[in-house]
Amino acid sequence: MEFLFELLFELFGEVLLQVLGELLAEWGLHLTRPAERRRPPHPLFTLLGYALLGLAVGALSLLWLPHSLLPGKGLRLANLVLSPLLSGAVLAWIGHWRAQHGSPVPVRNRFMQGLVFAFAMAAVRYGATL
Repeated sequence: MEFLFELLFELFGEVLLQVLGELLAEWGLHLTRPAERRRPPHPLFTLLGYALLGLAVGALSLLWLPHSLLPGKGLRLANLVLSPLLSGAVLAWIGHWRAQHGSPVPVRNRFMQGLVFAFAMAAVRYGATL
């Protein structure tokens, strides 16, 4: 039972690290973006930008936490798949919430941008712990 509790705690920690990275990146982008833009960027450029941002945040997270919280390769591989899905879902939920409250939904509050960011971040962390 103790092993299961420890495993769930470590898995939650990895997912929480990626979701927090996503939210901090979201906040940073929000602060640096001008209030009005003339034309929205092409979706491929935004995906590429989120991938690069995810790589950078993943590399920076290794400075703070250089080892994985998950004990085995199988769990780290599952994290590589599941955490991006969860992060994308969190961003999609934020976008949905904003739309329901009458706020414009920026491109960054979409599922695919969250998925790409979190996958890039998780891939860096996964590659560093092989």
